Amino acid sequence: MIIEIESYYGNTLISGKVRNIGQLKNRMMKIIKEFGTDNFVDFFCVQFGFNVYPYDEYIIADYVIDLDTYQVYKPTY
Repeated sequence: MIIEIESYYGNTLISGKVRNIGQLKNRMMKIIKEFGTDNFVDFFCVQFGFNVYPYDEYIIADYVIDLDTYQVYKPTY
């Protein structure tokens, strides 16, 4: 599964396994509570076994994590 992380630092793609959008949101909130949004991608990947994927604007993500608004959603293109 490909997840795009949007933040004021820039967009990043990560790949890994997640069961549903609820689990993804719980994981996001856990990292934000413990570590904040600085280095979110690094902490998220290490804690949950995700890998950073080379960013390409043409890749369609399965889910988007928006760190500015703390939202997780399925993108519509």
